[in-house]
Amino acid sequence: MNINKERFANFAKYDLTINKAFYRNMAIVTIAGAACIALLGFIARYTLYSNIVNDPMSGQAYAYVPDANSFEGYNWMYFTALFELGFIGILMQIFGGCWAHNLRNKQGRITELTLPANNLEKFTWHALLMLVGGFILCILSLLIADGLNALFTLITYGTENGVTSLTASVLEMCSPQKIIETVIMRGVAHRSDSITNPDAVQFFNAFTILVFCSFFFQITIYFLGNAFKYKYNIILTYVALQVLSTILSFIFFICGAFGATVGNNLDVFLSEKDASHIVTIFYYVLSLISFLGGIFFIWWSYNRYTKAQISSSFNK
Repeated sequence: MNINKERFANFAKYDLTINKAFYRNMAIVTIAGAACIALLGFIARYTLYSNIVNDPMSGQAYAYVPDANSFEGYNWMYFTALFELGFIGILMQIFGGCWAHNLRNKQGRITELTLPANNLEKFTWHALLMLVGGFILCILSLLIADGLNALFTLITYGTENGVTSLTASVLEMCSPQKIIETVIMRGVAHRSDSITNPDAVQFFNAFTILVFCSFFFQITIYFLGNAFKYKYNIILTYVALQVLSTILSFIFFICGAFGATVGNNLDVFLSEKDASHIVTIFYYVLSLISFLGGIFFIWWSYNRYTKAQISSSFNK
């Protein structure tokens, strides 16, 4: 089954026209949410920095600030970046669970299934719009929030001190190695260089890839949930994931107790470097499994989409 560019464009135009209110509301919520987080972060940093400047005796009370009595302390925005990153993560899961929103009622299914476009064209448009388009929208909202943060800072403190980029802080938060360097080990007088050696860098790279692949896998779970259930699918998927995570946590606890015993025995035969290499390879394998699992869930969602019916007992 091939994609006809003209039919694909016509279907995309129709979808954007008919569902413009839905997409507009999602865009407003995304941009407003990111802007509110930036504003709250600005207020929190302004209040903290003002208190530190007015009371130098309390400077040591804030260990996470690089230089409590300088403007660098105010510009330390990793907490705000962490909340922005979490907000984007939640939104991407919601976007993944909204691709089949046209099918949520009977009239919508009639319209969707009778439009002059094949299933591959319609599914590809929905997937690209909600996953790729949603990600672009998140980046745009982050840039707008970054601009608002810079504007408020410049209005309050002027141009002589400069402004740290909120977007750059978010990108740094995506690197586990950077998090350890800038957050966990902040304030340590004699910081260890063990996290910068080649083996450690390789380990952090593997772990970073695993984080992104796992996140992609989780988004596709919500994507698949929408293929099975058109209404309340995000809530139902979340509940199902919580139940599953509880079961898996119990299993991992048992396996962990057994693994600790095995690990102690392996320590006799393996050096610390060999163990690190094994864990690194294990992370790469898990990343591959997560990525392929996400691709499989998207294919499964398409398979479910091709079998969608106008009326069914499960999706009324």
